[in-house]
Amino acid sequence: MKKIVWLTIACVLLFSNQALAHTGLESSNPTQGSTLTEQLSEITLTFLTKIEETSSFTVTNSSGESVEVSGILVEENVMSGSMGDSLDNGSYKINWKIIGADGHPMEGVIDFVLEAPQEVEDVEPTSEPIEEVEPIASNTEEIETSVEEEEEKSSSNSIIGIIIALVVILALAVWWMTRRNKK
Repeated sequence: MKKIVWLTIACVLLFSNQALAHTGLESSNPTQGSTLTEQLSEITLTFLTKIEETSSFTVTNSSGESVEVSGILVEENVMSGSMGDSLDNGSYKINWKIIGADGHPMEGVIDFVLEAPQEVEDVEPTSEPIEEVEPIASNTEEIETSVEEEEEKSSSNSIIGIIIALVVILALAVWWMTRRNKK
């Protein structure tokens, strides 16, 4: 009986991480909530595990309009794409959708702000006053809420998976014990 208990505990500890492993975003360029001071030429998203070739991402500006991304490439756990044109200063969102190595679809959003120096053409001065434009403030509360929600989903999925694994192991142990007692 002790051997079964120890074997069960060893199996749970050794294989539970592999069975419950969901991929997630490990790092990105640009990073979540970052402010870029140079033009963005390429976006790179790195995930914790290998992702499927059908994975993709889009970029939208603060008005919700799509921005052209060309040459989206998936290699192992890295997805990248080149920005077609130079971006105007402002807020942007990278909306990514992947299918992880475990077959589970996942999606997320990365917000960033571009404040790169703009090329200025020589223009004759005018006598009209120029209005000052205030920069758009990023909504950090909304970003924190979405990160918290994703963490809650991840932790609840892990707990459910652990409970299911324990029930299966317990059922196998009971079945094996009853089978052994009949002999």
